[in-house]
Amino acid sequence: MLQLSKLSLLSLGWSALLAAKAAGDELEGAAGSNTQASTTAAPTSLPPAAAVPELTLANYRLELLMITAAVGLVANYFYGSRRNTVLASVWEKPITDVLQANFSAVGNGHQALEWDSAADLLFYASGRRHCKYAQGHLMLTARQDPIALLNDLTANNYEKLQVEVTLNEDVPGFVFAAVSRKRSKAVVRDRYDVSTFAKVSASDRVPTDIVLFSEHSDVTTQLLDSGLDQALSEESSLLEEVFVTDSPAEKPESHDFKREKRLLATIRLPSPTEAGIANFRKALEYVFYLVDYIGEGVSLRPETTRKLAKARDEAFKEFARMAEMEKQEALAKIVADKRRAELEEVKKMTPEQQRKWEEKDRKRQLKKEQSKRTRRVK
Repeated sequence: MLQLSKLSLLSLGWSALLAAKAAGDELEGAAGSNTQASTTAAPTSLPPAAAVPELTLANYRLELLMITAAVGLVANYFYGSRRNTVLASVWEKPITDVLQANFSAVGNGHQALEWDSAADLLFYASGRRHCKYAQGHLMLTARQDPIALLNDLTANNYEKLQVEVTLNEDVPGFVFAAVSRKRSKAVVRDRYDVSTFAKVSASDRVPTDIVLFSEHSDVTTQLLDSGLDQALSEESSLLEEVFVTDSPAEKPESHDFKREKRLLATIRLPSPTEAGIANFRKALEYVFYLVDYIGEGVSLRPETTRKLAKARDEAFKEFARMAEMEKQEALAKIVADKRRAELEEVKKMTPEQQRKWEEKDRKRQLKKEQSKRTRRVK
């Protein structure tokens, strides 16, 4: 399939080059004809009768090449879309089987995967212990789009399944990541949770091309004990990345940001052979086993839990300050509105009523000032 995709791209590129060359030849021929006519024609002679051009295919090379390129694009679109449809049906069965074995509600009740574009499919599942729901994104090569296909080939992008599980609030909260070494710098640069709370954790239980980020050695040890070390080390393993986090991936811009505990995993799609499908199913089953392991098997010591909570308080104190400032501003606005309404009522009073109100207000303000001084002395 990859070879066919490359041939399709080459044929389209060759058609474009031929079209450009044909256009150049026509322009050059037109320029040459005009030059020859200007040098040979007599000034006083009458213009000759227009000759009828000979209708041959050579006169329409540019148009033919453009039509060929258009037909190639349309054919590539339908062929690429059809190929992705076939591949989607291949991967839908193991995905559906694993989801139905782990969740009570999968997809729309009829099918697990739904098309989002010609190369992307989504799934949603709920009804499982230790988590609220799971959603996934099956990312196929954009075979129907020559430009996107060329980008995938040059960037060495691979087909994959991304799974995100939103965990229950009662599971332990921490930040952990296992990524390839070539992706580690990008993860630190792009993910707020990893760069803020986790650090590189050395371990001889995983291959050297895998980098672990963890908040605490207890977290690293217990997650590797779940079989994660084997899932990352096996030669046939398809598990590319794993993230477990209780903090946002992007730096929050306000204090009311959403905090959820999540498990994220990326599984590479192998060749759709019997062995490849079996390995894919094994990797997906492990992801949902990890949900249970985090909920039941990870047990952090009290001092570790306090340390992690302190780290979050320190990181989020800026947002706590923002929340307090907004609260004070809201209270001040309420007091100002109340005072404004009260003054409006005073304007409607008689002079005697206004005098009494001003005396009462003066005593109230004096009492308030005395209360403030007392608090400062204490």
